[in-house]
Amino acid sequence: MSSTSTVRKGTRSLHLFVSSMSAGGRSVTVGPSLVRTLRAGGWQVSVTVTTQSDDPAMLAQAARADVIAALGGDGFISAIARGCHESASLFAPIPGGRGNDLCRALGIGADPLNRARALAELGFITEETDLLLAQRTKPLDGMWVREEGAQRRTLVLGVVSMGIDARANVLANESFLTSGPLAYGYGAFAALASFRPVPVKARIDGKERDLTGWLASISNSGRLGGGIQLVPQSDVHDGIMEVCHVGTLPLRSVLSALVTVVAGRSRGHEKITVENAHTVEVHEPLGLLAMADGDRVAEVPFTVTRAPHVVDVLL
Repeated sequence: MSSTSTVRKGTRSLHLFVSSMSAGGRSVTVGPSLVRTLRAGGWQVSVTVTTQSDDPAMLAQAARADVIAALGGDGFISAIARGCHESASLFAPIPGGRGNDLCRALGIGADPLNRARALAELGFITEETDLLLAQRTKPLDGMWVREEGAQRRTLVLGVVSMGIDARANVLANESFLTSGPLAYGYGAFAALASFRPVPVKARIDGKERDLTGWLASISNSGRLGGGIQLVPQSDVHDGIMEVCHVGTLPLRSVLSALVTVVAGRSRGHEKITVENAHTVEVHEPLGLLAMADGDRVAEVPFTVTRAPHVVDVLL
């Protein structure tokens, strides 16, 4: 005879948003298997496949379900998280992109089917799964990015990059490589051929700072490029942003630092400085491109502010 803790009292609903653009359509390919796994666990699943012309944040904000899930790359996942923030919905990211850095930072990993199996066990409502759902729901931090004069701000969950790391991201996106670490590693070293430091001026918590150099990034998760830990001390639950900077150095020194970053051993490197921040205002040079979560996020001038507990995330 079943104990009261396993008596089923119904099923939970989940609205799954699938990106048709991430990783060359990988999410659409894996989507049907993922949905079958969730439904086998008891979930009532509805699905929306988004296209390039859609606004994922607005679609997610309008969705009604116990859980709003996003299957796609980091930029898509951040957009769905923005919608969940606006509607105060419970958010479940599912890795479906090339890098999957947020899911890696959360301990979810990069396998979408493993993620579906972990979520499937919560589909039926019982006292046991109620407790498990509460235990696996955590506050997730983010960063708000707003271009000067823009009406709307963008939610970033990973890292805002302005230096060689941003150039590496662009080259990785343009490459044929589907592995995040391989694509970013290629992009990072290819960027050395075309990138040179430009004067970057900013205010960090009201104090003027010179961020000129090879790398200037603002971190929430500390991860980019498919698991590379640019800022190992970053924690997506601590309400803190970190500014990471590598100044103007000879090329041979930059190469050493770059190898260290790509290898994930940047903590304590003498050429890499990290400081905590609440607000970062980047005001020079005008038009400099910033990348975040794998996508173009802003051009200078723009402001980044921390967003503690911007959404509840289901792990």
